[in-house]
Amino acid sequence: MNLIDIITPINLKEEKLKFFSDLKYHPVFEYKWQNKKINIKAEGLKPNLIKSIIEQDINSIIKNAGIYFDISAWSYLQIAKNLTKNAPLLISNETNQDFINLFYKTFKFLGLNEYKVKLVDEVGFNFRPSVKNKEIVMSKYANFQFFSAEGEVRHELVHIIRYENGRYNNILSSSNYLPTEEGLATLMQDTSLGGVSSEFQHAAEYIASYVGSSGSLRDIFEYLLSIGFNPELAWQRACRHKFGLVNTKEAGDILKPAMYFANSQKIRSFDNHKILKLFMGRIAMSESDKYDTYKGIIDMAKITQFYNLK
Repeated sequence: MNLIDIITPINLKEEKLKFFSDLKYHPVFEYKWQNKKINIKAEGLKPNLIKSIIEQDINSIIKNAGIYFDISAWSYLQIAKNLTKNAPLLISNETNQDFINLFYKTFKFLGLNEYKVKLVDEVGFNFRPSVKNKEIVMSKYANFQFFSAEGEVRHELVHIIRYENGRYNNILSSSNYLPTEEGLATLMQDTSLGGVSSEFQHAAEYIASYVGSSGSLRDIFEYLLSIGFNPELAWQRACRHKFGLVNTKEAGDILKPAMYFANSQKIRSFDNHKILKLFMGRIAMSESDKYDTYKGIIDMAKITQFYNLK
């Protein structure tokens, strides 16, 4: 069972109804692992986090999640607060089909014609790349209050490009590649045409993880409402901060939502040449200097043009 399966509740729809029906109700999440015996033998960043979740040791969850998602300190709180002082104007009313169409246009531009978009009747996420299946999985319940099609496509294509280039370059995935991958994807999203809005949401979720570390799911929900999130999006995002926890009234946060903004801030200081090298495979940001220049199956000129890295 992978980490996504471990932390994703199986009763989100039922708990949503209870949450909105009773203003004092705190969701109780159920998970696949509660009815299965999970044998964890290996030591390491991910096994340690999974063990903490299964044992529901909140302090250990926060500690191990901080290590795995590279959230060692709340270094960017003031930056995030400055970025969330005013909610941006809503983006255009793009439909799910608009997002899907732009994905296919981009696949064609980058020579990734074997990739498809799969729309699914599942909740708890907007998009999930399934690179081994050559798919972008999209939830039919995705909420794009602050996210544009351009920004989302730029984000998800980072995952695909790094995977395909890694295979081509024979670069094995680094054990701690994920914070760099999500940080790079977030930066590419937040530097898109509608990036002010997506950066607002990413900054808000960084603060929300800080709130969730000592507060409940409802505390996170109320915070997100207070800065301009609509109720549906506030619910969806607040839930993600409590993924892995059973009793969402308790303090504690999985910290994964904070990973995006925190690591995008680290990569923001890189020059374009160094950023481009991060597309070579699933490497950590500290490994960029190992390579002299970009190399990959995806044409460098097209990546440069698509992400405006000139």
